[in-house]
Amino acid sequence: MLCPYCLQNTSADVKCNHCKENLPPLYVEQHRGLRKSPAVLSAVGFSGHGKTVYLAAMLDAMATQLPKIWGGFFRQGLDDESVATVKNNLAMLRQGVLPESTRRNFPRPSAHRLNKMPRYGCRDLLIYDPPGEAFEQELDIERFAHFIKRAKVVLFLISVDDLDEPKGSHLYRLLEMYNLGMARVEAKTKRQHLIVAYTKADLLVESWEKHPLVQEHLCNNGYAQLENPRKYQRDLKQISDELLDYTRQTLGAQEFINATETNFKSVAYCAVSALGQPPDEGGHLTAAMQPRCVLDPLVWVLARS
Repeated sequence: MLCPYCLQNTSADVKCNHCKENLPPLYVEQHRGLRKSPAVLSAVGFSGHGKTVYLAAMLDAMATQLPKIWGGFFRQGLDDESVATVKNNLAMLRQGVLPESTRRNFPRPSAHRLNKMPRYGCRDLLIYDPPGEAFEQELDIERFAHFIKRAKVVLFLISVDDLDEPKGSHLYRLLEMYNLGMARVEAKTKRQHLIVAYTKADLLVESWEKHPLVQEHLCNNGYAQLENPRKYQRDLKQISDELLDYTRQTLGAQEFINATETNFKSVAYCAVSALGQPPDEGGHLTAAMQPRCVLDPLVWVLARS
């Protein structure tokens, strides 16, 4: 059984043999003696690119939207901290206040059970959100890579608007830092699926006029389409192809594309907007949040896990 906190295999039912953390009873009940592993998602990105806010918006959409679409669906936090984190972050967002960025010390994962999903059944989802500062230097990544290396799916969350110029080079720098950190702990990125999610996508709508599928999906996205997960996945593949072209032509990131296609098992692209509009200078929302496409990375994670 994979420990949800250190991601090492443990034979214990109460405390992990390695990190000595108390194991969540609901998690142990699901995974004891089974080969079925949880879906492990690592969120990677620079500071200020919207990782923590995006993850809060994704969990909010799970709670408010998916139960309406997937009959019987519900999300269950697997430990007290996961329950409290979701509750606090969602309360802040609904009050127009953005959740605080991930603290420097690596936090515990956010552990959830996704119940009664069409096509995917019941899956446990472990979300790791290391601080953005970890991806500024190779040695910083090494501190956190023993968590990241066991993830089957890696989510690069990138705000194009916050990338330095030239944007393609700055995008490639994130990939370089990630690869160097993984190499230091002898981890294989070739075993991982990469999802590149462009965050704060409400700021990019006009730049996608040559990519009509992306533009239409972002502007008109309604979660009702998720009623048919297979068709939705096919639509996301077409959107991914257009965003690949955007990455090549507009961002000038051919080196990033070549490196990701060589180093990862697969690569997919999507665009998300956690808030629907930018906050004011004080970091507060001036209108109710209107998330767009925030469940798209989750669909990719489920498909790739």
